Amino acid sequence: MQVLVLNGSPEKEKSITLILTKLFLQGLNEEAEIINLYDLKINPCTGCYACWFATDGHCVQKDDAIQVLEKIRKSDLVIWSVPLYCYGAPSQCKALADRTVCFNKAEMYLEDDGNVHHFGYEDGSKKAVLISTAGLPKREGNFDGLVFQMRHMFGSKTPAICCAESALFMQDSTAALVEPYKAAVLKAGEEYKTSGRISEETQKKLDALIIQPEDYVQNINAMFAMIKKNVKDGKGRGK
Repeated sequence: MQVLVLNGSPEKEKSITLILTKLFLQGLNEEAEIINLYDLKINPCTGCYACWFATDGHCVQKDDAIQVLEKIRKSDLVIWSVPLYCYGAPSQCKALADRTVCFNKAEMYLEDDGNVHHFGYEDGSKKAVLISTAGLPKREGNFDGLVFQMRHMFGSKTPAICCAESALFMQDSTAALVEPYKAAVLKAGEEYKTSGRISEETQKKLDALIIQPEDYVQNINAMFAMIKKNVKDGKGRGK
């Protein structure tokens, strides 16, 4: 299986999202090419629609996105490893997502559920997985826009692993608390390998809270207070 990981985090290899993505890959038992999008020059889509009407699905811009788009075409599975920024994708990742308009056609169709799609990858023919993290106390109401976008782009059955309480992965004191979640991500990779989906049981574990919202708010506020103190004392951001 040819697997492509699009790392949309400016933290690159230090990304908590990428840590979970690598666990998923471990369960998948597949090697993958990992592209750090923040190392590349990716222009925004200009909305010229040459890809629809003049170039048979190929973008006319000349930047690093062209090579990434071709890698997406050739990959059997594309993993979007995307931290949540302002309830959506970071700017560099969003710019690439916009450029994927070239994978679709101008013509549209109406699904049985009433949703309208363009012919192309929106039918789910390009296998994709979304893995995302955020520093928030719950999943509901925060990842909705990002999940909607990915499932509209790559099919309504696109699996989504969305971990809200990512700050818990940054602290030694909470290392034991996140182990069950990490095990669930590993299991999700194993299941996707064998069935092309994540089981309902595992998905429930991935969607569940690690700790309760009030406890998370208390934890993260204490962490931020420590970071502020370290910065004020000239010690940097801390862990």
